[in-house]
Amino acid sequence: MVGPDGHGLSHGALLRDATRLGHGLLGLGLQPGDRVAAWMQDTVDYVRLYAACAVAGLVVVPINARFTVHEAGFPLADAGARVLVFTEGVRERAEALGFDGVLVAAGSAAPGPYVSLDDLAQSGSSSAHPPVSPDALYMIGYTSGTTGRPKGAQLTQGSVATLARMNAQSYRLPIGSIAAMTGSMSFVAVVPSHVISHFFVGGTVRLLDRWDVESLVDLVERERVTFTYLPSPVLSDFSELAERDPSRLASLVSLLHSGSKASPAKLRRVAEVVGGRLVEGWGMTENSGGLVTATVPGDVLPQGDGVDRLETAGRAVPGALVRVVDPTGEPLPHDGISVGELVVASPALMTGYWKRPDATADALRDGWYFSGDVGTIDEQGYVTVSERRVDLIVSGGMNVYPSEVEEIILGVPGVVACAVVGLPHERWGQTVAAAVVVEPPGAVDEQMIQERCRDLLASYKKPTRIDFLPALPMTTSQKVSRAALRAQLSTDPSST
Repeated sequence: MVGPDGHGLSHGALLRDATRLGHGLLGLGLQPGDRVAAWMQDTVDYVRLYAACAVAGLVVVPINARFTVHEAGFPLADAGARVLVFTEGVRERAEALGFDGVLVAAGSAAPGPYVSLDDLAQSGSSSAHPPVSPDALYMIGYTSGTTGRPKGAQLTQGSVATLARMNAQSYRLPIGSIAAMTGSMSFVAVVPSHVISHFFVGGTVRLLDRWDVESLVDLVERERVTFTYLPSPVLSDFSELAERDPSRLASLVSLLHSGSKASPAKLRRVAEVVGGRLVEGWGMTENSGGLVTATVPGDVLPQGDGVDRLETAGRAVPGALVRVVDPTGEPLPHDGISVGELVVASPALMTGYWKRPDATADALRDGWYFSGDVGTIDEQGYVTVSERRVDLIVSGGMNVYPSEVEEIILGVPGVVACAVVGLPHERWGQTVAAAVVVEPPGAVDEQMIQERCRDLLASYKKPTRIDFLPALPMTTSQKVSRAALRAQLSTDPSST
C-alpha cells in the first residue's frame, strides 16, 4: 500500500500495525461488533483502519468524503457509530456534526482535543486478536439513497473475503498486481473490490490524490501498473491520449469500466487501444461492492458474428448466478429479448439491510437478491442492463427506458449531457421529460432535439418537455441523480 506522498506499508507491516491499532480501538471501550465510522480522504490510514477493524472484529461504516454535514449525519446516527475517524480535509464538517462519540484524528490532521490514530496504534498491544467468525459483520455500506433514505448493506467478514477472490479472478489480477487507485476509498465499493482484492494476490495498491488522465497514464508507464479503473466521464479523454502512444500502457493487464453506463461507441474506442484488456462489468454495494458479471478478453475482440458484446455487462462471474424474472418473480427465458428484473445469487451478497427488515425481505428472497435493475439475458448468458427499475417510465402502459432516449438526444451536436425522467401526467400516468446541457449555451434549441427524436424514436418515447439546464444534479458518487432531477422539474415547471 503506497500513499499519494510515496510512503506506504508492506503487507507484513500493515498486519502488525492493524493488530496494535485494533487493540488501541478496543481500548477506547469498544467491543467486537461496535461500529467505527470513517469520514476520510484517500490515505494509507484509511486502509490501516479497515485492517484494524477486520482483526479486532469491529464494523467499518464508510462515509463519503464529499458529504455535507447533513448527509453524513444520517449514516452515522443510523449505524450507531461510537467512533468517528476523520482526516484534515473533513475536520470542520466532523466538528460541526455534534458527534457524541469519540473523534479520532488521522493522517495530517492535528489531534488537538481529539485522539490520534497514530497514538492508538502505538499504545495497542502486539498480541494476536482472537479469531473473528466469517459470519461477523464487517461493514455497513450505505447505498446512494437516490430513492428515500440510504439503506445500510450489511457485509460480513466472509462476504468481503469471498468478494476479494471473486474480483481478483474477474479483474484478471496477476500475482503481485500493481493497482493505480482512481476511485475514492470513501465510496463503499472501493476498498472491498479494489484494495482487498489486491491483497488477495499479494499486490500493491498505489493511491492517487487529485488526478487526471495524463497523470494516470504517467503513473501506469512509470510504475508498471497492471490494473486500473476508468469512470465513464474520462473514457474519451483516455482513449484520445492512449491513441497517441499505446506503448505507454504496455504493463496493463486489465482496465476496468463499471459503475455507470457508457455508450458502446466510447467503450469500443477504448478497446481499439487496449484490446481485450478492457473489462466491462455490473455490480452493486449489496454484493460487497463487487462484480456480478464481467466480460472476458474474447468478448471485447471482434468475433465476426455481428454482435457487439460491449453493449452487454458480460456474463456471470464464477461463483455467481444471474436470472431475469417477471413482476411475480417467475423466471423469464434467456433469449435476449424478454425484459425483466435481474436477480443475483452470490456468496458475496449482503446479509440484509441494517435495521430495515421490510427492505431486506423485499430484496432478499429464497437466496436471491432482487437488484431493482431491469435487463435481458441472452442464450449465451450475456447480461444487458437497461435501466434501474425505479427509473423506468411507463407512459400510457408503454415502457420507456431513459437511456434509449438519452442516447438519441446526445447525438445532437452541441448536447454535452442529458438525463431523461418520467414526470406525473394526468392522462398517461407519466410523461417523458428531458434535461439537457448544451455547450456553448444556445447552440441547440428544442426544435432540433424534437426533430431528431421524431426521426429515431417511437412517438410515445419522445419527450413532451425539454429543459435546458446549466448542469445536471449529481450524487456524491458523481452519477446523475434522477430523483433530484425529477424533484427539480416537478417543483420548477417553468425552468428552461
